[in-house]
Amino acid sequence: MKEKLYRFLAGRYGMDDLNKFLLALEILFLLLNFFIPNGILLILFYFIFALYVFRSFSRNIVARSIENQKYVRIRSKITHTFKAFFKSLKDRSYHYYVCPKCSQIIRVPRNKGMITITCPSCRTQFDKKS
Repeated sequence: MKEKLYRFLAGRYGMDDLNKFLLALEILFLLLNFFIPNGILLILFYFIFALYVFRSFSRNIVARSIENQKYVRIRSKITHTFKAFFKSLKDRSYHYYVCPKCSQIIRVPRNKGMITITCPSCRTQFDKKS
């Protein structure tokens, strides 16, 4: 039986960052459903669970990898935006902005008016108020 399970799981995609997020989302919806019994939360739980199982057992590794890369890119933009915001709150002499292309956090001096910011890593230019 153990050998059959190994053969079944061979070549499957398995776990990645997007699956970890989906698992956490499942647990959140399940806990919310315990405290606030609602059919919609249960349907969302089952839908996310099915998506989680589908991604875990998929043999199309390239497609699942592309999905994970898109998720990681979106997550990094969100986390960098929050980091830049909290750095701007702490540091009163600089503003912190996130590059729209590569998500690099860029430090800009305050009180300079509208300036054109050039990202040091990807050379993208964008205008912001300093």
